[in-house]
Amino acid sequence: MTILMSGVNMYAMAVVMKVVLGWNINFSIWVSSLTVGIYVAAGGLFSAIFNEVLQFFLIWFGALLIPILGLIETGGWKGMVARIQQNFPGQDYTHAWSTLGRFQDNPMGMHWTGIVFGLGAVQAMGYWTTDFLVVQRVLSAKDIRSAKMAPIIGSFFKMAVPLIVILPGLLGLAVLPMHLVPASSLQPGQYSYNEVLPLMLARYCGPGLLGLGITALVAGFMAGMAGNVSAFATVWTYDIYRPFLRKRAPDQHYVSMGRWCTLIGLFVSIGTAYLAMGFASIMDYVQALFGFFIAPLFGTVLFGMIWKRVSGAAGFWGLLAGTLSSVSMFTLMKLDHRWVSVFALSPHAQGLAQDMYQALWSCVTCIVVTVVVTLVTKPRPDEELRGLVYALTEVAKEEHTSFLHRPLFWGMAALAVLLVLQVIFW
Repeated sequence: MTILMSGVNMYAMAVVMKVVLGWNINFSIWVSSLTVGIYVAAGGLFSAIFNEVLQFFLIWFGALLIPILGLIETGGWKGMVARIQQNFPGQDYTHAWSTLGRFQDNPMGMHWTGIVFGLGAVQAMGYWTTDFLVVQRVLSAKDIRSAKMAPIIGSFFKMAVPLIVILPGLLGLAVLPMHLVPASSLQPGQYSYNEVLPLMLARYCGPGLLGLGITALVAGFMAGMAGNVSAFATVWTYDIYRPFLRKRAPDQHYVSMGRWCTLIGLFVSIGTAYLAMGFASIMDYVQALFGFFIAPLFGTVLFGMIWKRVSGAAGFWGLLAGTLSSVSMFTLMKLDHRWVSVFALSPHAQGLAQDMYQALWSCVTCIVVTVVVTLVTKPRPDEELRGLVYALTEVAKEEHTSFLHRPLFWGMAALAVLLVLQVIFW
């Protein structure tokens, strides 16, 4: 999963270099991979996290240029909406929920059930709790309060991400003169959906600001790529190689293994970068991966954590069934459009809508198989499950702090902000 996601960042960075610098896409992919590989192999997890912190500020300062300059050109939010309606009459791109009552009322062919259950309850929760790139950062926290605050702080910035991702896309619909097409059907002289950000940068920024904007985008992609590669190396070295293949080697041996694993991961990522080029957009590829791996894994982790009766065999077969069902649904919908009505509940469902229902059904499949296998297998004694199951584990608590410093307070604040945003963009 991490290597497949690393390929996304590599491909996205190559697209920026292609559009803005005019480099060949293949040359750009190799340059980006070698650059990240050098500093991750040399510095490991510390270098990846350290660079992510520095690149975080570059991303925001650079990427905010587009929405600011774009809204100035269009005359604010209302002016932008008016231009979009003029360019795309009869289509609504600026409301989050009001067009989700029927599949045919929005360009994605999406129903609110897919957003709430497929994206929200499965993919989003699964990403925040099972994606090792996220979990690895929380595990590096100095204490329990810091570990709890990390995702809460991240949630505030996640809610602000549409300012530098969705808003530039809307501005592109309003001001870009060219017609964008899916990357999978791109022809010479055309531009794909994936190229909106670099196209907007080239439109608004002179040499100085353009450099800042490119640096911001490249920094973000490098941070994501480095994080995924380092996560892959960590999982292989400490969760697979050390426990099962080489239990008593010196620490230097494991460090060397991690570095070699990083290099191997980079070469695999190059292959997945070319794989991402075959999808309509980068987001289609990402959501498909989440449906393959994150959705069924979330069902396994959730049941394994809260129900002590679940056996190891049940977890394995549930995860396998969920993954295979997700891949099967994805393949059937791509080969024969008639299956879209079966799995995505409507023939109007586009790629992203299909991915969300695919994730929902794969998670349900995983849970059903897990429960069935659990009921016919022998449970483990409680002594073997301490520290693994929530009911049998002593949960660590943060130190005594004031109410304003408690994770609960900031979690409630994040939830309040989320609800306000839903009302505003309903």
